[in-house]
Amino acid sequence: MIRFSLFLFISFIISSFALAQERWQDDDYIRDSFLKIALEREYKENKYPKLIRWNTPIKLFFESDSGDAAFQKELLSVHAQHLAHITGLSIDFTDDRKTANIFVIFTTYDNIENKVRQYIGDPENIRAALDEAICLGNFRHNSQHQITRGSIIIPVDYARQKRRFLDCIVEEITQLLGLPNDSNSVFPSIFNDVSIDAYLSPLDYLLLKALYSKHLQPGMDVAQVTKAFSHVLADFHANNEIHNAAYLVQRYSLKTYLGD
Repeated sequence: MIRFSLFLFISFIISSFALAQERWQDDDYIRDSFLKIALEREYKENKYPKLIRWNTPIKLFFESDSGDAAFQKELLSVHAQHLAHITGLSIDFTDDRKTANIFVIFTTYDNIENKVRQYIGDPENIRAALDEAICLGNFRHNSQHQITRGSIIIPVDYARQKRRFLDCIVEEITQLLGLPNDSNSVFPSIFNDVSIDAYLSPLDYLLLKALYSKHLQPGMDVAQVTKAFSHVLADFHANNEIHNAAYLVQRYSLKTYLGD
């Protein structure tokens, strides 16, 4: 009787673990999560959403007038290179504003609207984001739905007060690669506002890999992405990336760098 009970207990634990893994490793769940995060928008409704992403090298311009600038740039650099490793994008820093296409600004809460005017435009055009968000990310794309410019503004004092400083660095630049939406139905993920994740999750790794897959192109609509996603998943399975995502996402990661 004791052996039978122990067998049932072990079977329950194994089954529970399998179910927990199955949720984000399931093909349909990965595809649906990608559609929510890549094709929908957090602050702007779009009846005809299209896939967006970068098709050119990214040049980061860093500016800080609040906090430890050297440490901020160090964190940003590690995460940027992690994203470059996952996506295959070229991501480097530049001191030349004219050649930069992503501006990452660390400032204070009181100065955030001034920085919005300088790097994004009229604050009233993004009032909802200013009122609700802890940090800001904004991008522009061309008629081919290729992202051409982005800005990230992090109010250091406010982000630290809310215990979201590291989250802001990780989430904002990741979203500017072409995953602009947040959804509480996508888990585990930095794109889930109620999640405690500060670093990229295994699911986030898969979403980034999918975004820059050769099977997807900027300008694809929901139907086209859905149809092509079977090829994305086939590559994942061929390379065993879904099974190994929990390991692969940690390579060159900020989490590994910081020893968390």
